[in-house]
Amino acid sequence: MSAKKLDFESIYFDLYELNSGIFAAMSADKFPTSNAGFFDLGNYLVIFDTLMDPYSTIDLINASKQFTNKEPSFLINSHHHMDHLLGNRIFPMNVPIISSFEAFGQAKESLDTSFKNFKERAPAELKRTEAELLNEKNPNKILELKNDLNTWNEISKPSFTLRLPDFIINNSFTLKGTKNQVQIIYIGAAHTKGDIVALFEKEKICFMGDLLFEETDPSWLNNSNIAVPPNPSRLRDTLIEYAEKDVETYVPGHGNLCTKKQLLENAEFYDEYYVKKSQ
Repeated sequence: MSAKKLDFESIYFDLYELNSGIFAAMSADKFPTSNAGFFDLGNYLVIFDTLMDPYSTIDLINASKQFTNKEPSFLINSHHHMDHLLGNRIFPMNVPIISSFEAFGQAKESLDTSFKNFKERAPAELKRTEAELLNEKNPNKILELKNDLNTWNEISKPSFTLRLPDFIINNSFTLKGTKNQVQIIYIGAAHTKGDIVALFEKEKICFMGDLLFEETDPSWLNNSNIAVPPNPSRLRDTLIEYAEKDVETYVPGHGNLCTKKQLLENAEFYDEYYVKKSQ
């Protein structure tokens, strides 16, 4: 696995070039902050997932422009969870957003569930963040907290809403550019009801979204904030299938860059704690 860390300043993520034109934005912290990426295909700039915080998504867009000298052509949501979707609204409307049919439907449902909860939490989060800011000395943390205040103020406004995907897919396809090509592979029900991964076959790189975590934890079973996979056996089998592919670098939804070792560990975890417990 070879990855070149790039000189890009963000309090939210470290930026790596995994191969020519293939970039990964890896969270500066582990769970629950998410990862994302962008791909310079030559005539297209593809963004793969957004980030939870609007300011981290702004950093992602700025990084993509800086290192490719292009404007984003379109955005792909690997699944519907808020930490990969909330940054959608930062993209201008002339940048189309692609997701699976199921992710689109679940994102619409989130407007009445997760998103509604966010808006209800906003007043309390504003008070908590303001109190935390009073005692904070770390400059990076101060910037993060100020950004959080701005974000919670935005969320509390009646006009604040999600931006849903514009185009939906229920099959896999290949994006062929003048420089690179990437397979956008529809997995279906696994971690969520409509997962998507991005595979660079020649470069042996795969962006897995939340099908893959660097680390897993049995405590997830008792954590109401962590969704139960709708199809844990399919998730386990997909992890094993991709561990058998000719891939060297896997980009998880959370954590550091992974190898086949983490895929097989994830597969064992889901088998032990989800598949067997449901039998």
